[in-house]
Amino acid sequence: MFTSTCSQYSYTDYMREDTTYRSAAEKLWGKAGAYVHDSYDQHRHLFPNLPDQLPIVIGITAYGRCIGLTRTNEALDGPRITIASNLFSRGTRHVDDVMVHEMLHTSLILAGKPSDHDTEAWYAAIRELSPHVLGHRLDVKRGSDRKSVRLPNPNYVPGGDEPRTIVRKERVASNHEKVSRWPNSFRPDDYDGGPTILCPTY
Repeated sequence: MFTSTCSQYSYTDYMREDTTYRSAAEKLWGKAGAYVHDSYDQHRHLFPNLPDQLPIVIGITAYGRCIGLTRTNEALDGPRITIASNLFSRGTRHVDDVMVHEMLHTSLILAGKPSDHDTEAWYAAIRELSPHVLGHRLDVKRGSDRKSVRLPNPNYVPGGDEPRTIVRKERVASNHEKVSRWPNSFRPDDYDGGPTILCPTY
């Protein structure tokens, strides 16, 4: 005998013509669902090319390691942001930081620019946005994790054609890891994460 089974709830289970993504998210995730959409609205002025609303999902992100993720493809019909459900226990200001991070990815995607962390577009956006988001400038430059160093040439022989030294690029300590987790990674150690929100999981 055939029995049907229901899948996990999704936005479409709650969407009617008069329903917003925010109201659907609030039905699914309570105050946490409402908060991510309110955070999106609060920070949208930083990204003029973002739409009035877009889907923001709360759950376990890819591989359970990311605290935020932005995806887009033809099946999704545009960008979708996912926020990790356990982030809400760290405080609303941490949620805001992750929302701004993911909104930057979304803005770059919609502008047709590369949105990976190790791109000039990402670094340029961080330099532009940091005074508004962090309250101070960040002088970060892509590629600053390598510098030219002069090393002894292992093929050098006195009287031979090879030079005594050669120049090589070597990786040095850089801010790239912090840049890839901007803006939260640039907050002080004693940063107040704000009030926590209980986020139901499924």
